[in-house]
Amino acid sequence: MEKVLLAIDGITPDKKAFNYAVELCSRIKAELNVLQIIRSQNANSFLEKAIHRAKHAKLFFEGTMAAAAFAEAGEHETADDLMNQALKNINKLLPESEKSGISCHLTMKSGNPSEEIVRFVQEHKDVVVAVYDPAGEKEQNTSEQKIKKMVRAMTDAIPIPLVMVQSDT
Repeated sequence: MEKVLLAIDGITPDKKAFNYAVELCSRIKAELNVLQIIRSQNANSFLEKAIHRAKHAKLFFEGTMAAAAFAEAGEHETADDLMNQALKNINKLLPESEKSGISCHLTMKSGNPSEEIVRFVQEHKDVVVAVYDPAGEKEQNTSEQKIKKMVRAMTDAIPIPLVMVQSDT
């Protein structure tokens, strides 16, 4: 059976991207593979950003890269907590795929989103379309031009269409 890949960059998936992927699966009679990618990054850099966000937005450790950063720094308990939070966030959306009759499989990885997406597509020849939720790029305040450049590079590296779904916020 054909599959659609929904690649989520970060801990909190965008509902618009998830719904788009589920609707696409429904239209083409495909299964949904969700690849949730938690970015690897230097723990000190992440902590600085998290502290800054906590001061200005009163958010604490909500965003991308956290689990991998803490695991690399030896903070395995914190990494586990963040991976559990990511799983909890995606599990809030999974019932929507079940309502639509779409079979859904979840894989969690840490690393660079563009590398993990390319690797996943190369290893899963039954994936016919990839949908990319760049929420993690937005968390890092990556410019739209850089995001588009990264998407073009992924598109050149995989033999299937890649759709980037941007949230309204």
